[in-house]
Amino acid sequence: MPQAINYVTKDEGIYDQKINQGLLTTVLGVPEVDLVNGGKSFTLTTISTSGLQNHTRGKGFNSGTVGNDKKVYTMGQDRDIEFFVDSQDVDETNQDLAVANISKEFIEDHVQPELDAYRFSTLGKKAVEAKQTADETLTVDNVYSRLKAAILPLRKYGPQNIVGFVSSETMDLLERSKEFSRSITNQNVGITALESRVTSIDGVQLIEVWDESRFYSDYDFSDGYKPTADAKAINFEFVAKPAVIPVVKENAIYMFAPGQHTEGDGYLYQNRLYHDIFVRDQKKDGVYVSYKAVASGSTASK
Repeated sequence: MPQAINYVTKDEGIYDQKINQGLLTTVLGVPEVDLVNGGKSFTLTTISTSGLQNHTRGKGFNSGTVGNDKKVYTMGQDRDIEFFVDSQDVDETNQDLAVANISKEFIEDHVQPELDAYRFSTLGKKAVEAKQTADETLTVDNVYSRLKAAILPLRKYGPQNIVGFVSSETMDLLERSKEFSRSITNQNVGITALESRVTSIDGVQLIEVWDESRFYSDYDFSDGYKPTADAKAINFEFVAKPAVIPVVKENAIYMFAPGQHTEGDGYLYQNRLYHDIFVRDQKKDGVYVSYKAVASGSTASK
C-alpha cells in the first residue's frame, strides 16, 4: 500500500526528524584490502615464525620455521533500496519530497545506524566465539572495575589502538561510579557548561552509543534493521582496531530526474551499500563484549 503523503498548505521548510548520531564505527578505520579481480573476497596473509632457541657454541645456528598462512574473507552484506516520487508530489509538498531531502534523511535514519548495528552485533558474535564475553548486570559499584577488566586483555595492542563503545546506561553508571572519586568544577566563562561524561579510561577512548537501537546482539535485516526477539542489549564493546577489518566495497547513490529514466513521471532515488566487517584470525582476542543480563523468564526490551 502506498504511504500517505502530507501535502502542504504553508510551512517554513523545517523537518521534525528524530535526532540521529552519525556513523560511530568510522573510528575503526578503513583498512587497505584488495578484492580479488573486483570480486567480493580478499585474502590476508599471516607470516609466522618460530622463536629464538638456545645457542650452542661451536655448533652454529638452530634451524627455525617460517610459514605464510592465507585466509580468504568473503563479504556478505549487500543492501539496496529504491524510491520513486511523482513529480507533482514533489511540487505539491513544497519540495519536501525532493530527492536531496530523501537522500539526507534516509542516510541519517537508516544507512548509518544499520551499518553500526551490523558491525556491533557481528563483532559481538566474534567475541563470544573467542570467549571474550560476559552476561552481567552493571552497577555503580562494579562498572569501573568491569570496564578495566575488559580492557586488560586488549592492552597488548596499545591503549591508543583500542576504542570502547558504551551504552548510555553504562555511561550513566560510570559517571556515578563509587569506585573512584573526582571533583567537577563548573567554570563560569561565557556560556556555563557542565560536562561529567567520562571520555577515556587509562588512555582508551570511550564513545557513548546513545542510539540504543544500534546496540544489540542480533538483528533482523529483512526490512531495515530491528533487534530480534531474543536479542541482548550490549553494555559495552571494546575493539582493538588492528584486529578488525571493516570493508565498504560500494556505497552508491543514484538520483534520476523525470526523463532520465523510464519508470514514470517522477524522480527516482537508488541507494546501494555493500559492506562487511571481519576479525583477523590471529587476533580473535581483539574484541570484548558485555551483554546486559536478562532475568530468567523475561525478554530484552527493544
